[in-house]
Amino acid sequence: MRTVTYTELKNRFTSAIGVDTLLSVEETAFKNSLNDRVKGAWTRAQWPELMTLVEKTVAAVSSPIVADKAVQIDNDANLMDVFSVFDKNPLSDRTAFKLDYNLINGYLVLSANSTQSTVFVMGNQVTPSSYGDASVDGSETTTLPRFLERYLLLATISDWYKSDGQLSKSVEQESISEEVLALEIDRVERLEGMNKISINTYPSYSFGVNILTTV
Repeated sequence: MRTVTYTELKNRFTSAIGVDTLLSVEETAFKNSLNDRVKGAWTRAQWPELMTLVEKTVAAVSSPIVADKAVQIDNDANLMDVFSVFDKNPLSDRTAFKLDYNLINGYLVLSANSTQSTVFVMGNQVTPSSYGDASVDGSETTTLPRFLERYLLLATISDWYKSDGQLSKSVEQESISEEVLALEIDRVERLEGMNKISINTYPSYSFGVNILTTV
């Protein structure tokens, strides 16, 4: 994935608001704004750049739900939202079928009569906990998705104008940032249409036995 560094984006922001350097309080505000905006944009579309495929073992569970074939996914370090579930790796096996599933109380639940022991879950990556300058805090993630660069720059400028009391400029920048993000979403939708492939699907079955029982 093409990336832009936190420092590059911060430098562009600094230039855009017309200062040479950011005061400590301004840099903190920029970092908080940036991280908030990334998290908001992360789930606005099924971004191809952020997709991941995770293999999971499914089995009977009895708490906090009761299900014949399920796996907890809300604690997965590599998977955030679920887009599709397959019986085999769809990236390497052309006979892979898309499976029916439900998401219940943090668990991915297959139909009651499923014979699967493992599944391949396609979704988006988990958002990094914090973006920032690694020279200040070594735990920070220092690179961001480049396809979000223009949106993040405009959105953080909007937040800066708002904090500075320049509400009309903030509204204007917010509008432009949303237009930029909408163009990126349109790009994704066009790419999906151009690259659409046929996926085998199993017929739907009842999720039936006990899967809605909570403990």
